[in-house]
Amino acid sequence: MWRRCCGSWRGAEAGPSLPPPGARRASGDNRAVIKPEISPSQPAAVPVVTELDNGVRVVTVPMPHLRSASVAVFVRTGSRNESARLNGISHFLEHMAFKGTATRDVQAINLDAERIGADMNAYTSKDTTVYYLNGLGRDAPRMLEMLADVVLESTFPEAEIEREREVLLQELVEYEEDPQSVVSQLLDVAAYGKQPLARPIIGTRRHIERITREDLVGYVKRHYAGANLVIAAGGDVQPARIDALARQLFGHVPRGEGSAAEAVAHVGGLQSRRRAGISQVYSSIGLPLPSMRQGHHAGLVAATLFGGGMSAPLVDEVRERRGLAYHVASEAEVSDVHGLLVIDAITQPQKLLEYVATVGRLLKEQAEGIDAQHLERARNQLLVQAVHKQERPFSAIEAAAEQLFVHGRLIGADEAVRQIEAVTAEQVRAVFEAMLQATPAVGLASRGAVGEVLQALQAAMA
Repeated sequence: MWRRCCGSWRGAEAGPSLPPPGARRASGDNRAVIKPEISPSQPAAVPVVTELDNGVRVVTVPMPHLRSASVAVFVRTGSRNESARLNGISHFLEHMAFKGTATRDVQAINLDAERIGADMNAYTSKDTTVYYLNGLGRDAPRMLEMLADVVLESTFPEAEIEREREVLLQELVEYEEDPQSVVSQLLDVAAYGKQPLARPIIGTRRHIERITREDLVGYVKRHYAGANLVIAAGGDVQPARIDALARQLFGHVPRGEGSAAEAVAHVGGLQSRRRAGISQVYSSIGLPLPSMRQGHHAGLVAATLFGGGMSAPLVDEVRERRGLAYHVASEAEVSDVHGLLVIDAITQPQKLLEYVATVGRLLKEQAEGIDAQHLERARNQLLVQAVHKQERPFSAIEAAAEQLFVHGRLIGADEAVRQIEAVTAEQVRAVFEAMLQATPAVGLASRGAVGEVLQALQAAMA
């Protein structure tokens, strides 16, 4: 998963904006490769996966040393699966799921979760809608019952639809008034043009105003099918109990057809918007990376190597050496059908052209050769991220659901480590070389004219 609405905006494949792991070392070529310790003090969680007759998959990640648990329903549908007419309906539906079911109204839904101290929430991304509860392990079965109710038994009362429509329009205004959110959407359009992946998760005002109850009911019937569902629980949970309850609650859901993802082509170009009231320029640059199905690990390493820490070439040169921006970073956005290196920065108008020229030059330098220390740093940062995911219930089940949707199987901790450690300098260099052949996608928000930004970037990359 990558971008979300009603959640953190950027996805989980980003390199961390922290100093790299390991001690500082003197320069020179004769040094030991430092690797983080990846053997946790507690036994590694062993996920359990079963599949119901209707295609629903159930995954549990028991962590007996914890007392908390995360329970979630993952639905493989998002904004990329919507028609142009119903753009935003996945997100609209996510909101409406909590507004009343056959047995509970919105007040009862909220109170039932909070009476057991649980945090109930949801988010929508380009490819997935997720409903989840975080609470105590002893309440995991009850949390699963609550989620089944809102996901499968929502009634979409007309009065609630109209009230929530107003809430969504207010949420849309928040996004439209946030320069970073605006630039993120502009980058999507610059990267993918009129393809479904470029559509905003929240939709537009026109879409939000015209979605009807009939649209919501029809969308559920088409997409909330067994083939698109993963039921997951992690933490202090009992796999046999969760599996039996999931069969009882979700076993009747029609199998349906799994959501199909269209192939995505990188377009490139510049999309900009003038915004009164801001003094700086918000910039996002995007370049194509391999998708998850194409083998994305070299792309993850490349993104983390380039701008995933204070010592990374991008951050060191742009911020530490040149003072061109306070915030600058790069991350990899990847899914089963797309990959994008995203380079974000906030800079001053008079420094914008120097900034993009610097980015172009740094990209070209990586295509000429990969520094061994930075390759080591990037691998280790990704290894630490992988360990952190394994140790956090929601992160663990989120990763498991994504693996089931994309690969049809789970990728174990040891395999994940091997995939990262197997990435070579030449593979990373080739990723950068391929990016230099593409037209960059650029999204900008600024108070005034931005100049020949795309041309300056391409000239530096040539």
